[in-house]
Amino acid sequence: MSKVRCRYKKGVFLKNVLVYSFLIAGILAGVFLQNASADDNSSAGSSSVSSGPAGLSSDISEESNPVYLDPDRGIVRSVHIEEAWVENAFYVHSVNQDQLSPGGEWSLSGEFDFAFNRWLGGEFDFPVFLLTYPLGQGASSFGPMTLGLRGVALQSGSDVSREAGILSFELEGSWWATPQPRSFPGVGDEIVPEVLGAFRYHRVYFQGIGGYEIPLSEGAVANTFFRSSVGRSWENIWATQIQFDVNSALVTPSGTTVRGFSLIPEVAYFPYGDALLGEIGEGVSVYGPSGVQPTTYALVEVEFRGY
Repeated sequence: MSKVRCRYKKGVFLKNVLVYSFLIAGILAGVFLQNASADDNSSAGSSSVSSGPAGLSSDISEESNPVYLDPDRGIVRSVHIEEAWVENAFYVHSVNQDQLSPGGEWSLSGEFDFAFNRWLGGEFDFPVFLLTYPLGQGASSFGPMTLGLRGVALQSGSDVSREAGILSFELEGSWWATPQPRSFPGVGDEIVPEVLGAFRYHRVYFQGIGGYEIPLSEGAVANTFFRSSVGRSWENIWATQIQFDVNSALVTPSGTTVRGFSLIPEVAYFPYGDALLGEIGEGVSVYGPSGVQPTTYALVEVEFRGY
């Protein structure tokens, strides 16, 4: 495979990194300081709640029956979209290219999300386990690890309100201890500023994420991406949704970067509410002249305690 090289001027690159870093850090700090004081006074007063996800309809006094903001708010995470809320949870992700030909990839990763409060948290992604087909004969490696800081700028509604929404920002950094750009083109060290959002009306919800991948090492590719999904929950234990990925980058074995579009129908099952989630999706991607690429996505979430 050809070696993928990132072409950028050092001065411009460093300037972009500093601008993005200070911008996101400033937003997170301002949001945290502004909303920390709001949390201290959130227990006073009363709240009128209309019909919510479970069909509830009542006027609830917070003094006798408090209604807390639920970060999930009946919005089920999509298999390939990070959530806009903050929480304490553990995830396992599997992404498998269904064309089991030599060079096809399968990745398995673990993610730990943590929350300092309902406005500020982050994530730590364990080194990704990368494999290529045929398994046991193709290349394999532990890929990058990722650390991110997420701040919630806006959130409204609760777990029983008919409408709810959330908007947040995150800055992620990835580092690969044992880089293998020849075997896994398109993978490398990078910084990724992101904007995340979600909105729910009764049982129907929308969520999305957009960002820019800034390459820091050989192998990584500069890429602007946007992912969104529309879904609906059923009987409080099932959800169906469909995800759209725009401008996702794929590096071919020849070293050429092509942009693509993906469509991923998904089914989620959460028999114990927010405590446990299982989800699977079958995606179809089109990458320019490279043709159609079917991919299977799977996700398992265990939530410890949310904000």
